[in-house]
Amino acid sequence: MKYYNLLLNALKQGDVIRRTVINGPNIGKEALYSNAELLWGGCDGISGEVLEERLQTDVELVVCGGGHVALELVAFASRLGYRITVIDEREQYCNNTRFPSAHCVCAPFDQALEGEHGWIRPYFVIATRGHGYDQLCLQKILGLNHRYIGMIGSKTKVAATFENLRNLGFSQAQLESVHAPIGLEINAVTAAEIALSILAQIIQTARKEKHVVQLDRNLLEHLARTRQKFCLVRVIEKQGSAPCDVGFQMAVFEDGTVEGTVGGGAVEAKAIEDAKETTMNLVRSYDLSNTEASKLGMICGGKVRLLFQLW
Repeated sequence: MKYYNLLLNALKQGDVIRRTVINGPNIGKEALYSNAELLWGGCDGISGEVLEERLQTDVELVVCGGGHVALELVAFASRLGYRITVIDEREQYCNNTRFPSAHCVCAPFDQALEGEHGWIRPYFVIATRGHGYDQLCLQKILGLNHRYIGMIGSKTKVAATFENLRNLGFSQAQLESVHAPIGLEINAVTAAEIALSILAQIIQTARKEKHVVQLDRNLLEHLARTRQKFCLVRVIEKQGSAPCDVGFQMAVFEDGTVEGTVGGGAVEAKAIEDAKETTMNLVRSYDLSNTEASKLGMICGGKVRLLFQLW
């Protein structure tokens, strides 16, 4: 579908602003903006409340180096559902037996980082087997779109690497954006502890801006390929402790299959039923307060509003 291909390509360059009419006769109408340029649709002059969201994709992790820290890092990151790539030219350290949950690129670092890869502004972790390889990776990565760069190593090694890159023409601002030494300071010693400190810093970075919506890239790619009609269900408002957040979304396809989530549980089950019966764009509210939750079999509390969009 053209809309989702356009959105995916725009997200590779930076955040995308989505504006959606959520009440009135034009409910569900949308506009997409990248760098203040209108990419799709339009809401100007249309009456009704407009929801504005800043869109990113969920965390994509690229690990340069397949050593002990990478092994622990990938194991933990896979539990978080991250899309993961591991790069290392040594086949014994970069293969799908060692990293079953990752895409392995067994090639020299410079070739792998210069080639076609399809990443959408990933989180880069540099943890190679030597200072020279770390510098090579950082030199290449600073020229790529990204949301995070972290490099393992001592303060002395990091300082030397940064001085070398300054001599090659990299700016102080570019170097200051790199998390090095990498990870939150938790006095980590073992490879597993270092991996946890790195992931904690990545999560902290990803969640720093509370009003950013992280879209499920797998769902976006599915919607870009599909030829089926579907109802997209989006969380547009949340109150209390409902198990979701604004921006959660799922697609209910005409063949009855479902991908994505609006938080799970009985609300999601009811939303799937409602989506199958929906014949126009509309908004529904689901009350999870103590007085109403029992009707849905839930006791978590809160309220959610869901937008149903037909595509």
